[in-house]
Amino acid sequence: MVNRRQSILILIIYFIVYALPSVLVAAFHQLGSQVFLIQTVDYLVGALLLLWLARRMTAKNAVEQQRSNWLIAILWGLIGLVLVIVGQVLILKITAMLGQSTASNNTSTLLTVGQQYPVFFLAIIVGAPIMEEIVFRKVIFGNLSAVTGKIGATLISSFLFSLAHADGHLILYAFVGLLFCWLYQHTGRIQTSMTSHILMNAAVVVPTLLTALH
Repeated sequence: MVNRRQSILILIIYFIVYALPSVLVAAFHQLGSQVFLIQTVDYLVGALLLLWLARRMTAKNAVEQQRSNWLIAILWGLIGLVLVIVGQVLILKITAMLGQSTASNNTSTLLTVGQQYPVFFLAIIVGAPIMEEIVFRKVIFGNLSAVTGKIGATLISSFLFSLAHADGHLILYAFVGLLFCWLYQHTGRIQTSMTSHILMNAAVVVPTLLTALH
């Protein structure tokens, strides 16, 4: 596995960043709503740390051997936004046809918090997507591709990505993970899937943010 030290550090920091707000709430019950500001700062600092560590990876992983130019990479990031929205709509329609709930408790909770504390949306739009792309695509998918093959790495990465969101929509999040792996593979640049992920979250958040600000 290439860049072993940076990859391990990225995974450790990722788990610390996600666990820190819960640990602080358990230790300091009087924090109240301040925990959302702490979580926002936590996610943004975590994203910066992971970006810094990712840039220190001197060797290219199996996915990055042939990189597209920046214009193509960003263009595919925009195309990825359309693909992920269309895919999610289709999956949710099939889910509804099967008589299952299409509601996402995870998304609903985050949007409710963001309505009351709009600054929290920075964590959703910027912090979380950057960290998740570096962890699930660059580190897990990128490094495992040389070990399990790209299909095996895609399945493992997408399954873990789906579990991490843990709100009952495993197939939906697995699809998102598969698509983002494909985008990363297609251009050889993590910025492609990162662009799609940030825009996907923004598409969900912005209408709620505009409502909260008015």
